[in-house]
Amino acid sequence: MVAAPIHWSALAYIYGRTGRTAQGRQAIQELLRVSARERVQARVFAWSYAGVGDTAQTLAWLEKAYAEHSGELVTLKVSPAYDFLRGDPRFQRLLERVGLAR
Repeated sequence: MVAAPIHWSALAYIYGRTGRTAQGRQAIQELLRVSARERVQARVFAWSYAGVGDTAQTLAWLEKAYAEHSGELVTLKVSPAYDFLRGDPRFQRLLERVGLAR
């Protein structure tokens, strides 16, 4: 049985947040393999890359989530997963577009 995308995303996030970045990136690779067979929402990738602290990939996938009209974007301002992006002007612009600017 193939694990669900959220399984690999959760592993990537948890491994990354606990300093096990190599294992987090391996989980992202598994998530990419799953996405070759089935649709995976962009927000799932964004969260995965946030776990390993990859700014560029997290922002790229958040932009895709915005294009998908992901309902999860309403949590951007308060989700600790994205704390490392708070000072990034690109993240601030995304917050504005979502309607969460100060």
